[in-house]
Amino acid sequence: MPVIDYVKEYDFEIITWDVFEKSEELIHQLNLPSEKVAKFKNFPEKQSREYLGLQACLHALNIRADVFYNKNGKPYLNSDKQISISHSHQKVSIAVGRKAIGLDIEKKRDNKVLNIESKFIRPDEGFWIPRNQDLADYLHIIWGIKEGLYKINGGNLWNFLNHYKVEPFELVANKPINCWIENQEKRDKYTAYFRRINDFYLIWVIEK
Repeated sequence: MPVIDYVKEYDFEIITWDVFEKSEELIHQLNLPSEKVAKFKNFPEKQSREYLGLQACLHALNIRADVFYNKNGKPYLNSDKQISISHSHQKVSIAVGRKAIGLDIEKKRDNKVLNIESKFIRPDEGFWIPRNQDLADYLHIIWGIKEGLYKINGGNLWNFLNHYKVEPFELVANKPINCWIENQEKRDKYTAYFRRINDFYLIWVIEK
């Protein structure tokens, strides 16, 4: 089974699946019930592959519950556990835990992230980011952290620049990074982590 990364802590698990199998093969492996097969067939091709990847991740974590989505598109389980989902190209990652968690997996694409820096990097972040060969790596990680905050909090791209803040950090995998959701009503602190999976970044944000 193509589980390519697994993170387990006391109060959450993260699994990443490389969806390279043929759809029919994966449906057979997972022994999907007829209603899920019917749902799979109703999706466009890209979305159907992501759906199978999600089912594979749930199966690997021994979660049989369905995933639902609220009016804002945020996934949830009918249980006391929180879930976050991310996909990039043929990689699908899910995080399941007892606390709020926001997950992002991103393929490393330096030109793209360099071109949109001004859309998500605040002045009080830009001054400490090294302007050297590590710049794109920092930008990928900060973008992923803010994606994680977005998945916890909701909002839009405006929040990335104005309401989500990342404190200085070093390029050391699995080391805690402080980050914030702040607006006129609240200032909440979170902890983020990152790791590399080949040419992808996996980033997660959890409640303090």
